[in-house]
Amino acid sequence: MSDPTGPTDPTAGGAPTHPEYPVRTKRLRLRPVRRDDLEAIYSYRSLPDVALYLPHEPHTREVTEQTLERLISGQALATPGDWLGLAVENESGRVVGEVFLRRETEEPDTGQIGFAFHPDVHGTGIATEAVTAGLDIAFDHFGWHRVIGICDVRNLASAALMRRIGMRHEAVLRDGAFLKGAWCSDSVFAVLAGEWRRTPPPSAQERAVDVTVARFLSAFTRRAGEPVDLDAARAILAPDAVVERVREDGGVDRMDVDAFLTPRQTRLNGPELTEFQEFEVTFSTMVTEGRTLRSSLYHKHGVRDGVPFAGWGRHHIALATDASGEWRIQSLTWTDDPEGRN
Repeated sequence: MSDPTGPTDPTAGGAPTHPEYPVRTKRLRLRPVRRDDLEAIYSYRSLPDVALYLPHEPHTREVTEQTLERLISGQALATPGDWLGLAVENESGRVVGEVFLRRETEEPDTGQIGFAFHPDVHGTGIATEAVTAGLDIAFDHFGWHRVIGICDVRNLASAALMRRIGMRHEAVLRDGAFLKGAWCSDSVFAVLAGEWRRTPPPSAQERAVDVTVARFLSAFTRRAGEPVDLDAARAILAPDAVVERVREDGGVDRMDVDAFLTPRQTRLNGPELTEFQEFEVTFSTMVTEGRTLRSSLYHKHGVRDGVPFAGWGRHHIALATDASGEWRIQSLTWTDDPEGRN
């Protein structure tokens, strides 16, 4: 997308230059929200799954109406701190989500992007297409220098979307906000104007490693007390893999695959731990010919003896391809932060 008038001069101040709406992509149209979008937007903002990782509870119709009024009043972005809400219409004209652009208060020529979509379109690529268009507007029309995106660390889908479109993971804000009766941690992503559309996508090998590590960690997930079978994790570990746990005192517990998996399966299926999930929040991957080194910060949370808990730790994983070309974990070293120090 291009603007014949050019982007806003960053030194000029005032409201940024908007594109001609609607902005069109291959399948979508983006334009500022209107009052007659109320029912469409309320239909998904009212859903618990949509509000789960947002700073507010599921909307009532009244709250959605108030939110639309705030967005409409600030959609010119004339004042730093204002939000522009862009309704995302599909080919049939249905509003299936929103992309938000905020003009930052401290540096008005930088911004923040946010998004929310109806569950009906999850997994279709519509959110990726719409958020990409939102960043095009921010850089090509508004002339912003930098845009950030923030999501709850547990919101793996939003984090994956921001990584997928080329945003860089910059920070983790541990227990940075007290929301809905609990401390929440956020991931901060960012992209500069000079980087946008120029960041090369991950290689096929890097994507395959991402999938392998995610499958391995997801094998340890327990939901609603359902039984856990760690055969999926065993299949990803090489038969002679070495697993090491670095204790708080600096000592190392070294174990083979059986010694690692057997007690964990027992613990996960016991009555004390009824919910559990562990996932990477930040990671770096160095791929060479048939070998990979992976370092990550991970987050875990669950319910133990009826009480929610959360914690952090670090993984260092060495992987290699087997005879079939599949990635297998050759060694895993991890350490947990003490649970009292998040």
